[in-house]
Amino acid sequence: MRRFLKALLIGAGGLLAICVLIAVLISGGGQGGGTPTPAEASGQVVTTAAAPATSPVAPGERAATATPAPQATPTLPWGTSKEDVHATLAEGQTAELRDGKMIYRITIERIVDGATSTNSFQRPKEGNRYYLLVILVENAGDRSSFLTASNFQLRTITNFDYEPVFAPVGFTEGEGLSQEVSPGGKARGIVVFELPEGEQPLFLKFDPNPFTSAELYFDAPNALELVQSGAVSQPTPAAPEGTPGDRAGKSWGTSKNDRHVPLAPGQSGAIADGKQVYRVTIVNIVDGATSSNMFVQPKEGQKFWLVQVLFENAGTSSISLFPTNWALRTQDGFDHEAEIMVTGFAEGELLSGEVGPGGKLQGIVVFQIPQDAKPLFLKFDPNPLTSAELYFDAQ
Repeated sequence: MRRFLKALLIGAGGLLAICVLIAVLISGGGQGGGTPTPAEASGQVVTTAAAPATSPVAPGERAATATPAPQATPTLPWGTSKEDVHATLAEGQTAELRDGKMIYRITIERIVDGATSTNSFQRPKEGNRYYLLVILVENAGDRSSFLTASNFQLRTITNFDYEPVFAPVGFTEGEGLSQEVSPGGKARGIVVFELPEGEQPLFLKFDPNPFTSAELYFDAPNALELVQSGAVSQPTPAAPEGTPGDRAGKSWGTSKNDRHVPLAPGQSGAIADGKQVYRVTIVNIVDGATSSNMFVQPKEGQKFWLVQVLFENAGTSSISLFPTNWALRTQDGFDHEAEIMVTGFAEGELLSGEVGPGGKLQGIVVFQIPQDAKPLFLKFDPNPLTSAELYFDAQ
């Protein structure tokens, strides 16, 4: 009897579905479905600023807004997760990102390339400029969310990743974005990046939750053309570089996953940690580096030993870099930890920040060692829970 009733219900449901389909075809067949826009054809999900609701809304209720289903853009080598969303990096662009039950609506209200601050202490370094965006954030989800400028990251056409300027002040466009946004609420603020002159944005990334894969990408209008022309390099499969630790003939770094390369400018090495591949290049070494900051000076009898490094993420997921990833052993057998709060060096800022797949980051690593000390090796350890370490050995 149960089987008979189940079959009867299934048959009735199928008949109803056919009737509904016919009705939809008849009513909508003459209305323009039309040719998809370039954004739709590429898989981009873009919305414009929502118009105010014309129908009355009962007290305590929120007006319903259509939320597009997120899709990735398969033609671009970034933002390829099915939860990712792509839009165009331009003034007036609005896009929505769904992250579980959270829905974020982001609007780029204004872009100022070459922004200036009235604060005399807020100036870009020589050869750099400020790239400023006025961002409107709307919480279309059902929970509060604390959002700051640190949720954004900018990549340039040369594949370098940049973090926002911390606590920007003196800009007439507004204050830095940093606010808790309740369900149905909005917040407006500025996000400022310091970029080298001539560097052009490739995409602006919004990542509200580093523990989930949903990210929103505002891509440069010509991003696809740049990729297709080869002007922007795409991530390629990478492998470890350097001499394996079990064959290096050293008393340190003996794991087979370790790699050894010479400690000298221009030398590169790479280690693999699962699907993640890290490539490091020594750009410059300064024995006895100096800082223009009067509060950043070595102790008596000590000196600053500085290494300028180029990091490349050749893996498949983002990585956060910290000074604690590095250690220096001197020839007298002493181990030294990297300085974590130093500024004023002409060679650059500390190597610290998030680097996405295919991205690059250049910075400095600084150690304070005795005046007569000489390096034995410099170690890079991106993950203390695994055995893969990269050693730059003094020759």
